[in-house]
Amino acid sequence: MMGDEGVPGDLRIVQGVNVEPWESARTGLMIIGMSPSTDVGRVSQLIQNRTTYWEVAVCIPSVLSYYSVALLAQGAVKVLLHPEEDLSGAKKELIALLRSLSQLHSDAFGLEVADLIQLYGEKRMAKTIRLTGAGCVGSIFLNNGLVIHAETMDEEEGMTAFRHLITIENPDIRVHKGCLTEKKSIGIPAMSALLEGSRQVDEIQRDNGNAALGNGFADNDSLDLAPVPEELNTAAQPTRATKQFDPLKNLFADEDFDHH
Repeated sequence: MMGDEGVPGDLRIVQGVNVEPWESARTGLMIIGMSPSTDVGRVSQLIQNRTTYWEVAVCIPSVLSYYSVALLAQGAVKVLLHPEEDLSGAKKELIALLRSLSQLHSDAFGLEVADLIQLYGEKRMAKTIRLTGAGCVGSIFLNNGLVIHAETMDEEEGMTAFRHLITIENPDIRVHKGCLTEKKSIGIPAMSALLEGSRQVDEIQRDNGNAALGNGFADNDSLDLAPVPEELNTAAQPTRATKQFDPLKNLFADEDFDHH
C-alpha cells in the first residue's frame, strides 16, 4: 500500500484471490499471482471492480500468456511473467513499477478535466478518469458517450462527487482503460453532465455569496442606536423630522450594492 507521500507503507501477502483492496489506504498496488488453476473470472472481477486509486499487476505463467491482452484491456497496470519462472525479471519489473507509482505523474499532462470528459464523450470511449488534488481523490466513469458514475474517497457519489471533482484545481490525472465500475448514479451525456455540474457550482457559489451578505445584515441587528429625540418629530422642524439615520449606509461601498 502507498502512503500519502507515494512510497510503500505496508505489505500484505494473502493466499487466494478472495480479498478486496484495503479501502482505508489512499493508494496501493495489488499483485496477483496466477496459476493454471486460478479462477480467471475472479481475477477479472478484482481488476474491474477495484477502487480506481488502486493498481493491479498480474503475474502469469507462460502457459497463460494469451490472457495478457485481456487483462491489460480490463485495467491491469502490468502483466509480467510469474516469479517462479523468472524471479530476477519479475523482481526488476516490480521494482520499476513501484518506482513509477511512487512518483507524482499525470497521464494527461496539460489537459483540463473538462476537455478529457468532452473528448471521451464525443469519441464514445470507455474510460475511467482518476483525479487527485486539494485533499480529494476520486474517479469519473465514462462509457458510450455518457458519464456513468462519479465517486470520491469521502463517499460522495453521483453529481455531488462529479461537481466536486471537476472543480479541483491542477489535479493529478490518471486515465484508466475501460469504465471500471458497475454503478450507475448519473447516466447522462458527457456534455450535459459538464453543463449541469457547472450550473450547480455556480448556484452553490451564488447561494454562499447571498448567505454571506445576509449574515452581514443580520450582524447589524444588534447595533445600539441612540433614540431619536422627541422634538425631532414635531411639526415645527419638518425637515429634520423626515431625515432618517441609516445604520447600514457605511457598511458597504456603493459598488457593493451595484452587484447585489
